[in-house]
Amino acid sequence: MKTRLTLLSLSLLAACGQADPSPTNIAPATGESAPANQPRQPSEIGQALTRSAAQYSIPQAVLSAVAYAQTRLYFVPGQAGDGSGDQASYGVMALRGESLQSGARLAGISLEDAKTDVLGNIRAGAALLRSYADEAGIDRSDLAAWAGPIARFSGLQNPDAQAEFIHNVVYRTLREGLPPEVAMTHGLPSAPQVDLVPKFAPVTESDQTYQGVRYAGSVWRPAPSSNYTVGRTAAIDLLVIHTCSGAYNGCWSWLNTPYPTNPNKTSAHYVVNESGSEISALVDEVNTAHHVGASWEGRPTNSRSVGIEHGGFSYSGTNKWTEGQIAASAKLSCDIVKRNGIVRDRNHIIGHYQPDPVRRADDPGTSFPWADYMNRISSCVGGSTAIIIDSNQDNNGPSAKVETPSTNWKSSSNVSGYYGSGYYVAPAEAVSDAVYFKFYLPASATREVFAWWTAASDRSTATPFVVFDAAGTNLGTVKKNQQDDGSQWVSLGKYNFTTGWNQVAVSRWAPTGTMVIADAIKVE
Repeated sequence: MKTRLTLLSLSLLAACGQADPSPTNIAPATGESAPANQPRQPSEIGQALTRSAAQYSIPQAVLSAVAYAQTRLYFVPGQAGDGSGDQASYGVMALRGESLQSGARLAGISLEDAKTDVLGNIRAGAALLRSYADEAGIDRSDLAAWAGPIARFSGLQNPDAQAEFIHNVVYRTLREGLPPEVAMTHGLPSAPQVDLVPKFAPVTESDQTYQGVRYAGSVWRPAPSSNYTVGRTAAIDLLVIHTCSGAYNGCWSWLNTPYPTNPNKTSAHYVVNESGSEISALVDEVNTAHHVGASWEGRPTNSRSVGIEHGGFSYSGTNKWTEGQIAASAKLSCDIVKRNGIVRDRNHIIGHYQPDPVRRADDPGTSFPWADYMNRISSCVGGSTAIIIDSNQDNNGPSAKVETPSTNWKSSSNVSGYYGSGYYVAPAEAVSDAVYFKFYLPASATREVFAWWTAASDRSTATPFVVFDAAGTNLGTVKKNQQDDGSQWVSLGKYNFTTGWNQVAVSRWAPTGTMVIADAIKVE
């Protein structure tokens, strides 16, 4: 049930412009409108939770809260990572390993159904949870009494992680109710149990003393010495973004598990929870965390990087990270970048999938909103007002958008060094056919424009970049040789822009026999 996001190909209406064979007759794009929010019907996941709760006599609020704590009701398509001890997790209930097998057996279904079928997966999880409740002999009508079986279901071995998971995740959801948007989407009740206190050991405050380098807004949960290397052999010049492929508590708990139980001795410097309300610091930044097993650009990655894990699963399909998590992560990244002088580009702020595209292709996911994330970091670091517009609209923030081009433009990631998650490529031809990168300015301003592309020998040596203000006035055209200067920001000059949606068009109107690349635009 894994869904990969792809860029849609739609046709733009454009004139061919016979009289003037130049890119100046590229017209500004007009007429976008946001899709209206349509009422949503109860989902397959919501129906399966309701049926399974009834079948196994589990309070629906309990089963829904457990599923939400595990995956935010995302159907995980078999992802492995540090949130699951590197075991692949499946479905809404994030079943894996022995729990997956036991749940399938108890539900009387095949292992395949427990992995890939929505109802099968939730039934398997409910059957397993009910078996733990029966073994504990609890009063199933007592919501507070479910804490012990839920802790066992989580698979967490660390008592502190169990207590955090019970009190601050599952029972917090029960006390507050499911978020309204989630409840509406899945057709589930959201009745807060305001005074509910779980029958479980309380969360203990850490008595760990700390002297070193870490983010001031983090909770210190030191990793064991087996999971990191003391000191560094190189200066910090990289920041690596990860997804745990599992829930936050399981992630920091596993990274704090010593060798040989944690056989790969993995760790990270930080873990950001799913809501952005908490960040765990596991390894002092002066030390080398073991978070990437591959080199980046010909040099070891770990010795020169800071690694940030994120609770939850890859940013793909329906699984969009919360605004709180993205905002907290960008603020943390800003702090690390400022303190270490890390260059703010996609060669120095990277995803785990970049050095390890085979084993970690979904870490954090090719649809991660890189342009928006980089904009947030840049704005925070230097008070910058830079706006980055990526060729993948899913990567853009509210002040940036890309027009979906004609079907002559193809989405590609064949040549490395692209910005975000890929680029558009099309054959050069004397036609009015462009990719439009749009950015919103709240007031008129003079801004410098930059372009990013992947360089290769088949690229156009005269790719036109046509600049328009918000009124549609053509401010100028710049032609660039895309066989050179790849994977970096290249200036297109300074322009006087007006209030509203200004834009840069990357045109195909170039010498034939070559390819034109439309990857990303930056305005600052």
